Amino acid sequence: MRAGLYLHVPFCRRKCPYCDFFSLPVSDPPVEEYLRALKKELELRREELEGLVFTTFYVGGGTPSLLPPWFYEELFSFLAGRLSFAPEERTLEANPEGLTPSLLKEYRLLFNRLSLGAQSFSPEGLRVLGRLHTVEQTKEAVLRAQEAGFQNLSLDLIFAWPGQTVEMLAREIEEALSLAPEHLSCYELTVEPGTPFEQAFRRGTLRKPREEEILAMFSLLWERLAAAGFEHYEISNYARPGRRCLHNLFYWRAEPYLGLGAGAASFLGGRRTKNLEDLKGYLSALEQGRRPVGEEEELDSEALFREAVVLGLRLREGVLRRELRERFGFDLAQYYAREIPFLEARGLVHWDGERLRLTARGLLLANVVFRELV
Repeated sequence: MRAGLYLHVPFCRRKCPYCDFFSLPVSDPPVEEYLRALKKELELRREELEGLVFTTFYVGGGTPSLLPPWFYEELFSFLAGRLSFAPEERTLEANPEGLTPSLLKEYRLLFNRLSLGAQSFSPEGLRVLGRLHTVEQTKEAVLRAQEAGFQNLSLDLIFAWPGQTVEMLAREIEEALSLAPEHLSCYELTVEPGTPFEQAFRRGTLRKPREEEILAMFSLLWERLAAAGFEHYEISNYARPGRRCLHNLFYWRAEPYLGLGAGAASFLGGRRTKNLEDLKGYLSALEQGRRPVGEEEELDSEALFREAVVLGLRLREGVLRRELRERFGFDLAQYYAREIPFLEARGLVHWDGERLRLTARGLLLANVVFRELV
């Protein structure tokens, strides 16, 4: 069975005020100690990985580009010796600052896809989002990556940040397109609990654009990126033909994936687990020969079915009745006999008797649809 492998690197130069991912601001990451822990974690999990063929590898964070290339080279060698591990897609997340030409050339020997955290092509946007790099550094990093041989390059953008207008976003899109990326991930700013942004929004010192402006931003992204030859294949993701993120498709299609590292999540054999979001606790557990699990949940077939429907609807292609019945034993039309007509009448989903997918309006109001189906 095909599966994806995710590695979480919980180190960054500085924590961004909007970020709720597990990460720690450090100037000197414990590289060798973390590598030893990852090897121990894999050894403890080998039994549950039998029969899996890992076809994608994705390292996220934090800032994975804080770790040197030799770290990944040694990890890949270890994985290849213990798993069926020969991923066709190997993605490295990176921030623009610190990416020298020599470093990018070394990374290119190990990775064939680079996801660059540009986040904004506006100096004001970078300031509001608390980013360390400049617009010029992003442009320079992209050119260096392309010169190093990264042909599959993705850019992350955040929109609807405080102070942004539709006109500003239009200029940012043009800046991004001028760099000729193969993939764009465009996320509406979400105010996550426990972040400095949440506190600022509660105090009223920060405010997002009005709802009608955000809807206009969504429309602008769809129309401009479609005109530029991008396929809008998932709510927040756009790709040139043949450049979808293969790893993330494991998540959206509710297929198996293994997560290694502090804070990493896995979905294997109908069980969802998440490692401790505590670096000391993670390292200590492995030192004692224990799995560093912080959360664990066994899903029954009905819960797996519902989750597959909600995740699959994030994809523009939606979900197929026949495939769901074969995988989980539930009939989509019968199970959602009330919900599908209700959502269809409100113009949120399209249902042809076999395929269920979100309409354009449904994409804008996806959370409303998901609440009905979960």
